[in-house]
Amino acid sequence: MNRAWWIKLVLLVTFVVGAGVYVYPTLARLDLDKTGFPFKKKVNLGLDLQGGLYMVLGVDFNKVFKEILERQVASLKDTLKVRNISAQVQRLDSSEASPDDPRIVVTLEPSKQEELQGIIKRDLWNLRLTQQDAGRLEFGLSREYRSEVKERTITQSIEVIRNRIDEFGVSEPVITSQGNDRVVVELPGIREVERAKNLIGRTAKLEFRLVADKLMEQGQVASIVEKIERSQKLTYNEGEKFSDYVQRLNELAKGKIPEGTQIAFERIKSAGAGSADASRIPHLLHSKTEISGEDLQDANIQFDPENQRPNVSFKLTPRGAELFDQFTGNHIGERLAIVLDNIVHSAPVIQSRIGGGNGQITLGQGMGDELMKEAKDLAIVLRAGALPAQLEFMEQRVIGPSLGQDSIEKGTRAGVVGCFLIFAFMIFYYRASGVVAVASLMLNALFILAILIGIDATLTLPGIAGIALTVGMAVDSNVIIFERIRDELLEGKPVMAAVENGFSKAFSCIFDANITHGIVATILLNFGTGPIRGFAVTLLIGIFTTLFCAVTFCKLVFDGYLGLSKKQIKRLSI
Repeated sequence: MNRAWWIKLVLLVTFVVGAGVYVYPTLARLDLDKTGFPFKKKVNLGLDLQGGLYMVLGVDFNKVFKEILERQVASLKDTLKVRNISAQVQRLDSSEASPDDPRIVVTLEPSKQEELQGIIKRDLWNLRLTQQDAGRLEFGLSREYRSEVKERTITQSIEVIRNRIDEFGVSEPVITSQGNDRVVVELPGIREVERAKNLIGRTAKLEFRLVADKLMEQGQVASIVEKIERSQKLTYNEGEKFSDYVQRLNELAKGKIPEGTQIAFERIKSAGAGSADASRIPHLLHSKTEISGEDLQDANIQFDPENQRPNVSFKLTPRGAELFDQFTGNHIGERLAIVLDNIVHSAPVIQSRIGGGNGQITLGQGMGDELMKEAKDLAIVLRAGALPAQLEFMEQRVIGPSLGQDSIEKGTRAGVVGCFLIFAFMIFYYRASGVVAVASLMLNALFILAILIGIDATLTLPGIAGIALTVGMAVDSNVIIFERIRDELLEGKPVMAAVENGFSKAFSCIFDANITHGIVATILLNFGTGPIRGFAVTLLIGIFTTLFCAVTFCKLVFDGYLGLSKKQIKRLSI
């Protein structure tokens, strides 16, 4: 026995022990929260094996187009003001234009129309002229730009959802687009369904707006809200979309509140135990957003040193910090509203210039775990970024673990029966060498499972199919090697030479076969989605483990058997 053989044996034993440590918690079904076993990791099971949440979300592009057009209106007004062009710019009501193709109308002197069209063509290229009359031009978003917005919005939504779910702690979520206006989300093993839905669907639009106390006192705003609710019979019931109520209220308040302002609410839950009631405090805010969530750099949970209540602190980007410093310096003594998803979280008075770009959002009146969970979710949403569009939950299916358990049991039963038949055939046909092949196959499965756990991959039903295919490839490799050795023995070669020639001649064939499988698996991994990628991952892992077990392990056993024999072996049990 030479030194190289012993080094290989030590490495093999090390690999086997390491793989065993990785796989033991899964095979022993340990409770990772209670066990004292040092390695606390299990194989991640996919949605089809452990159950979870399946959702289809629709993207509200009408709202996206509307917001884009409103920004274009503001930009056009500023441009016309700079060029001293007197014009009226307004958006058409939804009754006059299609919801998916909103329009704006510019009314001005006919002599200025050509100049306006030049400005639009140069600065607002994504607008298209839809109607032209003397002194009146109507514009909408170009078709090419709307297609680009749709594609970009879907891509951004998928990325933001993925970031949020990653921080939420769901292993290997599947997030894909469906058609051109839907996103499919699969969350294996999720238990807190409503929390996950709230976390995914929130737009998390953070804005800092100046409270318009100089234009109208808060008591007057509350009086206007009360009169509108009474005269228009407008009410809000818990469970309904609060944003719809606020939008309707502001439409009815036009002409009653100053132009360039809108009403927003600060909602404070009642302190009564188990009460879902919330008081609504109206604020009149300037419509212009001074600083937005785009200027947010980070968000974390901090505790108030006085009452130990969690709050969400945030840090702005250098650009945001500079804007915040300048803005607060110009509006000392006025109130600044911190608005999240069109809800006012607080509206403190600016006491002095605030530099450094640091701020804090004070949470509601909840207690204990409920408040801590709210703070954690809010920090995740802010940190992960804002959704570019509002998502509607079109479909939701909770897949119970019983279905996955049934798949596991049937798959295990099929695997056990299949492996038993393969093992029996190999031992019967190749005798003692067949036992070596069986040990190689078992090590192969052990290494595949350990690598899946090590890289945090998710095991799905297609993944199990990939493992089954890998076992078949491993059997094929052993058959090629053993048949080559048999051919060498039939030619009268000594046992040691037959083994050496058998492995060397079989290697090229085994290597070529696995390379072709690897090319296919790589293509599936790069261009496939969901279950196809799971199949490709296990197949790729299986290719490397098969080469190692079929060639290295089996060769090591044969060399050890021949080297440890004191006298020359003339026959081999094969």
